Amino acid sequence: MTVELHPDFAGLQVHPGESTITGRPELFSMTNVLAFGAAADRPTHVPVELGRSGSMALWESTGAADQLPFWNTVYDGDTYLYIVHGSVRVEFKETDGDEHYGGYLARTGDLFKLPNAVAHRTFSGDGKRRVTLEIMPDNPLWALRGTRPITVDRSGSIGGFTFTVRDQDVLVTTRAGEIACPRDTFGRALRALSAWELHLGHNELDGGLTVHDQGETAVLMVPGYAETLDGTALTGVFRGLLDELGLA
Repeated sequence: MTVELHPDFAGLQVHPGESTITGRPELFSMTNVLAFGAAADRPTHVPVELGRSGSMALWESTGAADQLPFWNTVYDGDTYLYIVHGSVRVEFKETDGDEHYGGYLARTGDLFKLPNAVAHRTFSGDGKRRVTLEIMPDNPLWALRGTRPITVDRSGSIGGFTFTVRDQDVLVTTRAGEIACPRDTFGRALRALSAWELHLGHNELDGGLTVHDQGETAVLMVPGYAETLDGTALTGVFRGLLDELGLA
């Protein structure tokens, strides 16, 4: 089996194992996490579930060569990350606040904890991608993915929010005023949120926009203004913006 790897993993030796299962294949599963996460066409910060056991889910998440495009807080329990290959720096802070708690510098083979209800953000430790296995409690909202029709909405507006894509940023306008979100991290944040239909907890984007998932609804916030919106409608607007950003 030949695996085409992303250039960041040049020189990495990947030798996937083999399955000889012939009966009841629905009971068995085997994935080479290195080959999956280091693949040339693997998008960054778009986690994929590789398996689950009881109430625990296992995700592969390929980290970008720079940073996670938002501060993320989950409320389902502690999460553990295992660095399969690469290096990552993790910073922690108060959710929606300015108090910082320090962080980790983790390398290949390290297993570390992301505490429940604490905001975290990951940064590449060596300027390259990394392959990560995440072990976390199941979020019951994940079962909603794909069960509701989502229509791509290219209007660039929803509720009291209007989004204007510009060369270097995305302008977010509300009755509280305007904020400018850097175009690159904004687009990558929307790609992850859209892929999971917003069910990634609480996410603080660069520039001041926050998306807080509540299941069928989501709270969209900027300094001085917040609004609860239909989750599928908001996902549709985000997918329309991804089209405009050339990231669909």
